Amino acid sequence: MTNMPRLVVEVFEHVNFQGRKVTLIESIPNTAEIGAQDIISSIKIYKGPGFNASPNYKAIFHEHENYRGRRLVLAPGFYPNIHEIPYNFGDTITAISFSPSAHPTPPEYGAVPVVIEVFRDVDFSGQRSVIMRDVSSMFDIGMNDTISSIRVQRGPSFPFSGCHAIFYEHVNFEGRRLNLNLSTQEFQLAIRNLRSLPHSQSFSDIISSVKIVPLGAFRVLIVVGDNQTGEPAVLESLTTVEGLEFQLTTVHINDNPDNRGDANNAVRLSSVTLSEYDIIWFTWFATGHDGEYFIEDADAAIQDFVRKGGIVWASAMDNNITPPDGVHTTEPSWRGDWLPVAQHPIDVINAEDCNVRITSDGQKTGLFTWPHKINVDTLITDDHWVTNDASYHKLAVREDNDGAIGVQLQWGEGYYVGFAVDTRDAYRTAIAKPLIENALCYLASLAWQTSPRQPLKGRYRTHQSNYRHFR
Repeated sequence: MTNMPRLVVEVFEHVNFQGRKVTLIESIPNTAEIGAQDIISSIKIYKGPGFNASPNYKAIFHEHENYRGRRLVLAPGFYPNIHEIPYNFGDTITAISFSPSAHPTPPEYGAVPVVIEVFRDVDFSGQRSVIMRDVSSMFDIGMNDTISSIRVQRGPSFPFSGCHAIFYEHVNFEGRRLNLNLSTQEFQLAIRNLRSLPHSQSFSDIISSVKIVPLGAFRVLIVVGDNQTGEPAVLESLTTVEGLEFQLTTVHINDNPDNRGDANNAVRLSSVTLSEYDIIWFTWFATGHDGEYFIEDADAAIQDFVRKGGIVWASAMDNNITPPDGVHTTEPSWRGDWLPVAQHPIDVINAEDCNVRITSDGQKTGLFTWPHKINVDTLITDDHWVTNDASYHKLAVREDNDGAIGVQLQWGEGYYVGFAVDTRDAYRTAIAKPLIENALCYLASLAWQTSPRQPLKGRYRTHQSNYRHFR
């Protein structure tokens, strides 16, 4: 035990330093050992008797045990509610460590396109809450079915093309919706009495979730490895969705006509400049299938694309890809480093279609409800993913064995997102079309925040499909 602790940390079960308290002076790899796993809501950090020997010491709060996952780095001070913005870290702490060199987590609100104020009473009075990002359930902020007036104004990250604020009747972005569109010519929209709307649009005391949709133009690279899939045609028809503009380019990377490729039209993915795109969309079995792997030449470039803020989507992947040693195996396997499997292990295994359950993480994304309500059990699913790495967020799972049908992984500044949907023919593709449209909208919401091509990242501005550098 440290004789002269540099920091003394008190963690509390409830906000405002209420409830059970535990005091720490040294690292702990699993807060379950002190009866505080995933229940910490407020924190006090004091300078210890040894602080002057290392005045840069910080306390680090980790999402997962053994100091893994997201982390919150705090300097000495009082933090009465870590559930709320700016930290959003309540009830997630599973390990605590100390460091003399870590940079403190700033009071980071993230990208704020608009600032929404919702009020319990008309004329902007009564209980008030401020919203700056999607809220999948107004229960979380104590305002479910109680809102009578609304103000929406530009935020510090207001998009060049405007922004939609969509208010929903039900949680998880379902039911009737009220769209408030803040254009590039407007600085504020306000509804002083939601009862004053036409009867068919009345939204007083029924709002249960809010989605914020920054508008813009996004370049999408559609990658095709199997000419049976109908995804390219669907994607190429989606040039404008929910006010979002998509500029789509399709490349075929399988040159083997004996394996459903096209020698006359195929290109190597490494010949494509990935940095020209915001989103890479791997269609069904695009990375490889039936013993062949198609993107080995671009593995490193794909990882770099995501690390710098790009977004990658993967539809179902084939488990039947010959490993580098050429030996087929019935065990779960993986070939390729387009996804960082060395750091975040994951396997893909053969599976038949099954019923699907959307997880709470999946519901919060809106992927299955915006702009269309998806009945996932009507989708035809294919080979699915298996992983024990907690860095992967499972968005949807098989009902029979909880195997991952939908996953999301943050890598650097960008994201990998996948859903094991089968689009190998016109019938399956038609069923999957609403999900494809939803996914494109969801990926755009991620890319707006992370892609180096977007205005928020400070490199490019978007205007009428043109991009120009600015300082």
